Amino acid sequence: MALQLTSLVQRFGKFARRRTDFNLALLARWRNRHTKYIAVTGSSTKTTTCSLLVHILQSRAPTTGCIRNNAMPTIAPFIRMIDKSYDFAVIETGIDGPDRMRHLARLIRPHVGVVTMIGLEHRTTMRTTDVVAAEKGILVEQLAPRGTALLNADDEMTEGIAGRASGKVITFGQDKPADYQAVAVSADFPKRLSLTIKGPKFDVDLQTQLVGEHFWLPVTAAVACAGHLGVPAETIAQQVASFVTPIGRCTVMKLPNDRIVLADTHKAPQHSLHRAFDMMRSASAVHKRIVLGQLSDATGSSTTAYRRAYRLAQGAADEVIFVGEHAHRHDASQDDIANGRIRDFREVREVADYLRDTAIDGELILLKSNAKLHLERAALAQMETVSCWERNCGLRNQCSECEFYENPRQQPDGDQAVWSNMGSSQSINLL
Repeated sequence: MALQLTSLVQRFGKFARRRTDFNLALLARWRNRHTKYIAVTGSSTKTTTCSLLVHILQSRAPTTGCIRNNAMPTIAPFIRMIDKSYDFAVIETGIDGPDRMRHLARLIRPHVGVVTMIGLEHRTTMRTTDVVAAEKGILVEQLAPRGTALLNADDEMTEGIAGRASGKVITFGQDKPADYQAVAVSADFPKRLSLTIKGPKFDVDLQTQLVGEHFWLPVTAAVACAGHLGVPAETIAQQVASFVTPIGRCTVMKLPNDRIVLADTHKAPQHSLHRAFDMMRSASAVHKRIVLGQLSDATGSSTTAYRRAYRLAQGAADEVIFVGEHAHRHDASQDDIANGRIRDFREVREVADYLRDTAIDGELILLKSNAKLHLERAALAQMETVSCWERNCGLRNQCSECEFYENPRQQPDGDQAVWSNMGSSQSINLL
């Protein structure tokens, strides 16, 4: 009986979500026909690609964006509110399981559909990369008339997705031939990413404020899209040079005594960990530490995922620190434990105290976690008082965007903090 009831509840939940999506789609159906819509999906780099693309396009024409909140309940009202004063609308398009993209794609009907990359994400609902590719590829099936699919040539799933596109296909890449080719990619920290992009209409040399070679992907995707939409190379170069990544995506924070933190604390999918660790491996610093929190897509006991993460991190830093409920699952050797190459802590506050007590002048620290853990507090606490050490406050925004991390408000019973995303008066020394 209990199983039957659970099944009925789940079925009703799915029906309710689909009905809500349908109603929202109807509300947004009569969108204006003046604005060009650019939809960006993929397993990683969506937010950075969208943010950079908005930054480039708004220098040429009125542009708006729907970024980070990338599901139907946010996207449908956003499209409905867009009027003819905007020439471009950039929309981050995310899904958390099968049968979600079709509704979004039909609603947006993008003039340009961008697929950044395919990786294994949301493992509880999409078990293989084939399932992910099948779902993400729906976006380019629903292009507007004379629309364009912009695809990553380096991704092994690209050929299959390209065959489903309802319009023209343009590619970007680094390792494989593409319409927009990234070459001379260099980013050994503290140097910032520089690259040249060779396209059909221009070759453009770019100097960015981004750290890590892996940012070639969102930069090239955004530049390719902007070039396709007619933005001149000179404008693209200027806008790329002035762009700063969204907070929590390899944000560079300067601590006292020339210590540097790279706060990559928004997502930590297993398929992309090696990129962050490679960035640390190539960086120059007197001492390097990796602090690894919660993985975004670990399932089950998570033991295998965290063991694999430790193996990837070995050799990229002098010390690897795990934090969170799965911190003990790294399975490091007794030799690594005895020599202090690996440490684990349950609470973020413990990590903050440890980093402060063992600070090394000129060191480089990578914080890598999903947003739920709010690992950025370990860096904030090096500069100022952090009063909020809640394990799970329920917000996904970065703590630096919340006014209560220094002075958290309490409910009357004092047992649980009440949170609000009201902005922050604090100042962070960002490089």
